[in-house]
Amino acid sequence: MDWILEEKQEKNYYLNIRQFGSGAFEAVMKLVKPMQAEMTEAIVEGRPVTSPWDKPVAFTKLTDEEQAAKAKVNHDRALRRATQNIRWLCKAMEADRLFTLTYRKNVEDRDQVRADFQEFLRLVRKQIPDWQYVAVLEKQDRGAFHIHCAVKGFQRIKYLRKCWYLAIGGSGDETGDATPGNVDVTSPQKRWGSGVREWATDKLCRYLTKYLAKTFDESLAEKRRYWAAKGIDRPAPRRTWVGGSNIFDAIKSCLDTLYFDCGLSGVDFDWWISPQNDSLWIAGRAT
Repeated sequence: MDWILEEKQEKNYYLNIRQFGSGAFEAVMKLVKPMQAEMTEAIVEGRPVTSPWDKPVAFTKLTDEEQAAKAKVNHDRALRRATQNIRWLCKAMEADRLFTLTYRKNVEDRDQVRADFQEFLRLVRKQIPDWQYVAVLEKQDRGAFHIHCAVKGFQRIKYLRKCWYLAIGGSGDETGDATPGNVDVTSPQKRWGSGVREWATDKLCRYLTKYLAKTFDESLAEKRRYWAAKGIDRPAPRRTWVGGSNIFDAIKSCLDTLYFDCGLSGVDFDWWISPQNDSLWIAGRAT
């Protein structure tokens, strides 16, 4: 990825910008710490990078409390990373519908659910080879799993329902109480979006990641915490330096950059500042 450098630009903060085809964007501004600044300059100038992590480190045995604290930090970091990836995938595919697969019986085996979903996809792709989705699991109070998918546009619900019934052991044409499960496509009330009954993508992302947090298992590999179709291209970040000797000046400079680069205007965007005042997350849509 390219860095945009200006000789007279203060290099106290840098900005990562991701722009999506829909006009949406996300940006993260972070304080460049002295160690990071030296490594970054070396990377940009093509010089060898010497990292302190290349040197031997003496490890001490952690107490039970320290191990628990470390495990929580790792869990929270993995959850944030998975949540971030789901959000980027949904924005990249411009998801606007919630697609839900359920069982009639009480299926509590995650591996079984995954196998059923893979069989469902195999059947779906016989007629819809490019069907795209981002899927997470919901675990109900009774222990049963449901699958929630973010999808885009009109869905061939009758065909998709038949594929799901076949995937979970049915004949594909059951009705009423004889069905082995259900398939549903939901759009929220108009108040969620604009004048049409569609999900605003960012709200759909939050809905999916809510269930991810409830069923998140740190023992699983990243790709098994959520499932997504191949071919959804997440935009690569573009990085630039942000001027400012303090967080307030840096935020002003960040907003100016987003105004000129991404079309940010008005106050219609989401933002978050870290408690340490060393990073800013901002998301919006070009107007």
